[in-house]
This record gives sequence, C-alpha cells and structure tokens, in this order.
Amino acid sequence: MFKIVKFFLITVILSYFAVWISNRPGKIRIVWEEYLIETNVIGLSVVFFLILLSIILFFVLVSKVKNIPEKVSFSQKEKNLVLGNESLDDLAINLFLGDREALEKNSRRIKKYFKNEMFSTVMLFNTALSNNNLDDAQKYLKILKTIPKASYISSRADVMVALKENNIDKALSLLLEYRNKYDNDTWISEKLAILYSQKKEWELGWESIKKIKAPNNKLLTSLQANLHALSGKNIFDSIKISENSFHVLIEAIKQFITNDEISKAAKLIEKNWFNFNCSEIIETFIKHNLKNNADSLKRHKLIVKAMKKHLNSSDEVRLSLAMSAYQAKIWGESQKYLDDIPRENWDERTKNLYEEICKKSEKLSMPNDLNDVSPSPEWYCISCKIRYKQWQFVCEECKAVNSLKWPKANNITKKRFFLENPFRHFPKM
Repeated sequence: MFKIVKFFLITVILSYFAVWISNRPGKIRIVWEEYLIETNVIGLSVVFFLILLSIILFFVLVSKVKNIPEKVSFSQKEKNLVLGNESLDDLAINLFLGDREALEKNSRRIKKYFKNEMFSTVMLFNTALSNNNLDDAQKYLKILKTIPKASYISSRADVMVALKENNIDKALSLLLEYRNKYDNDTWISEKLAILYSQKKEWELGWESIKKIKAPNNKLLTSLQANLHALSGKNIFDSIKISENSFHVLIEAIKQFITNDEISKAAKLIEKNWFNFNCSEIIETFIKHNLKNNADSLKRHKLIVKAMKKHLNSSDEVRLSLAMSAYQAKIWGESQKYLDDIPRENWDERTKNLYEEICKKSEKLSMPNDLNDVSPSPEWYCISCKIRYKQWQFVCEECKAVNSLKWPKANNITKKRFFLENPFRHFPKM
C-alpha cells in the first residue's frame, strides 16, 4: 500500500512539474563563437538528456569490449572445469580397474584443465613407478621437490624410488635423514624398521619403531611385537604390544612352560586361538620341555579344558587335540578326535597321525574309505606366495617382512554371541 501511495505522489509531482514547464517554456540564448543558439528549457533538457544517454551508452560499450577477454577466459574455465571433472571421474574408474595407461592420460588432462601441479604430478609419479619406468619417476620427483606443499610427499617418493631401484643403502640413508625431520611419522619409522629387519638388525629395528603409537593398526603392532621379542626384550612385554604375532605367542608359551606356569600357557592359547588356528601352537605346548608321561597327561587335560569352547570351530582344533592325546598315550581318544574330522578335510598330518595310532594299538585300524588326502598346509608369503614349513620373520625369496600367513587362519567358525541377534528368542513372524 505504501509503495502505491509513493508511486502516485511521485507521478503527481512530475506531472505538475512538466505542465508548469510547458506553460512557462521561457527563452534561452547561447552565443558560442559566431553561433547563436536559441531554445527553451524543454529543448535544453532534451539536449542534456541525449548527451547523458550518449555518454552512458559509450561507457557501456567500452565496458563490454573491455570484458570480452575476461568472458572468453571465463567461458574457457567453465569448459575446462567440465572436462576436468570428466577426467576425475575417468581417473576414479582407471584406479579401480588398474588401467595404468589411462591413468597417465587422465593425470595429464587434469594438469592441463586445472593447471594443477601437485595432484597431477603425484599421479604421474605413481603411474611411472608402478610401470617400473624409473626415468619418468625421477623426472616427476624433481617436479615434486619444487612444490612447497609437496615437501613431505617428495620425501616419501624419494625413498620409494630408492627401494624400487633396490638401493637399500640409499633408502636407509634417506629414511634416517627424513626421520630427523618427521620424528613421529608412522610410514618412515615402519619402512626403517623393515629395512633393519631385512638386515637382521633387530635392535635397530625396534629402536626405530618403538615410539609409534597405532593400537588399531594390527600389522604395525605385530611388527613392533616381533622386533621387541627378536631384540631380546622380555617376551611378556612383547605380547602386551600385540597378540597377533605367531612368534611372540610361541615364545611366550615356551617361557611360561620354562617357568612351570603351564596353566597360564594354556589360558594364553585359549585366548589367542582365533588369531591363528594353527596346530603348531598346541604342539609346542604339549612338547616343549616335556618331562615324562605324567607331565604329558597333565598338559593334555589342561589343553582339552582350555580348547573345549573352540572344539567345533575348526578341524585344526580336533587335529591338535588328537596330537595331544597321542602324546599322552591315550590312543582311543586321539582316534576319536580324528574321526570327528570329515574325510574330505583330511590332510597328510591327519593320515600320518592315524597310522601312528594304529601302530600303537592293535584294536585300531585305518579307515577303508580313505582316498587321496590333501598335502599338509604350509606357511606362505602374502607377497610372493612362496611356501615354508616353518614360520619366519623375513621371506627369503622376496625379503618381505612379517608377511607369512598360516592358510588355516581364515578357515575358522566363531561362535555367535547371543547379543549379535537380540531378538532371537522372539517368535519368527
């Protein structure tokens, strides 16, 4: 309502002023040089209006012409933004598919469209390194070193190139240099510990990684625990660092038995069985520093009690308890555990143990329906897949550290806790 009244008042005032001027146009004479210009107020107003309009139009035109390069540039930037986003999408697909050639192409496009040095150079460096193109990797590494924000990345890249060249001494020297600059960096400390481990310098390996705190990183804590134990530290402190180390668990079991704390060793096995599912753990328990048959019977009773809740989790438990019963000279019980293992899951260990039991007891005989059995499982390196009969910290083939895995580790069924399904006691709908 106020706007309407305001518009009406302005219209009335302007109309009154226009009528007043038209009734009193007056006369205006302008003498300029030898020219005489005669007009009235209305004519002069029209001239001023036209001049003002011309000036405005002139400045608008100049502004438009001046902004042409900026608009062209903006249009090109919009086009580059669209093309760059498409390249980023393609890059994500290339990473997922592992298409290295397409990765390199799209990395170059991102550099072209976004004028980005750091991201594109890092991608090009990684692609060159994965393609074993060390010359290109060195070229991109030099570019990374000129980018202030890429200081840390270029440091890591420097080490990666040295490792790719298999120049261990150079990599070690670079890591020691960068550790002074990035004191608590996990990646640098871990790589340093791995290189010392390859040289079997356990103490130096432990010193390089002991300050790192990463409780949720199982691989790292396992590496720390192994180096702590191998460097001669207290084995019980080692197992506090990580319970995911096979070597530390075996050594802790041996130490408990040496200290005549057999029940603690059994509880340690019970607590950590799900991490390994390996018969060698129980075999160590029943054989290490064994005194006599009475000692063997005592250990057998303890391990049967400890592994009772794990009995149905895997065939590896049944085989382990069969070994324990055999060691304690309880032939029938040993046979019972072996018979509980489905025939299709038998391997050479099961067959050989059954044969030994049959030799000890004339009442027992080998099953008639026994076909060819699988070979005995062996430790394997997750990096190069080479197999070993015994666990070792450093793979002899590829020099990978802490990379050996027991094949039965994933072949285990955990008993479901009732809280995982809180409505299990309700009737099914």
